[in-house]
Amino acid sequence: MQAIRTAAQKTLNQSMSTMGTTYVRSLAALPVIILALCLVLHFEGSGAPKFSSGFVLYTFFGAVTQVPATALLIRMFTLKSFAVGSMLVKTDILMTAIVGSVLFSERITSLGWIALVVVMLGVLLMLAGKINLSTIRNGDVFTISSVFGPVGQIAIGCAVMFTLSYLCFREATLILLPGSFVWRGVWTVAIASIMQTLLLGAWLIAREPGVFQQMWISRRIVSFIGLSSALGSLGWFTAFALQNASYVRAVGQIEGVFTLIISWLYFREKISHMELLGMATMVAGVLIFRLAQ
Repeated sequence: MQAIRTAAQKTLNQSMSTMGTTYVRSLAALPVIILALCLVLHFEGSGAPKFSSGFVLYTFFGAVTQVPATALLIRMFTLKSFAVGSMLVKTDILMTAIVGSVLFSERITSLGWIALVVVMLGVLLMLAGKINLSTIRNGDVFTISSVFGPVGQIAIGCAVMFTLSYLCFREATLILLPGSFVWRGVWTVAIASIMQTLLLGAWLIAREPGVFQQMWISRRIVSFIGLSSALGSLGWFTAFALQNASYVRAVGQIEGVFTLIISWLYFREKISHMELLGMATMVAGVLIFRLAQ
């Protein structure tokens, strides 16, 4: 769902500003998330949680950091060195583990660290294979200037913001214990989405009021982004309620494998040997996580 949503946002960003495209993710997804919350309340009968200051603060900081992270990712679509930026953004896998272990409640086993490194290696191999196939001829190569230039700064900033959002959301779901992981995850994503919709909506009304008309004109793709975003977010947050944010983020990289398979089956795109090696390495890392439980 995240891979589909990101591709749709990249298309929408061609006719809408970065912040407007970012806002679509929250506004259009909110009705689906509220519907999911109603279904959970109906079938579980658990009612509303006690909104402690800790839960509100962690959810708020998670929501606030996720907005610039998404905006920076969308901004990166327009840059020449997008493939290089994609590599740097993936450093959030290890960032989440390191920052989470030092400043948050992440507890990572030795086998968990091995799995994290293996997944990270697989991601880098897959991205390196894609660069070799399609981007070198366009000048999109991994150089010192690209790492420390605008694309590198945006990518690292994006990785830092995503890291903080994952960890804050994970802590928010833990505060709602002993509720079920579905109940905790859906409540957290619902409150975070409401916060993002109100805060970014107020900013757009003041700075870019015309974006709302653009959303209506592009309502079909906006609705599609909302649905895929909601389903992806519900998956992420219920997973955060179950397991370490660093583990969830790393296992989530399996989307890259699905993207490659879809490209091969439906778009007849060639897959390099490096990408196949990266795919196998990533899958191995994900399987190691099962042993790390």
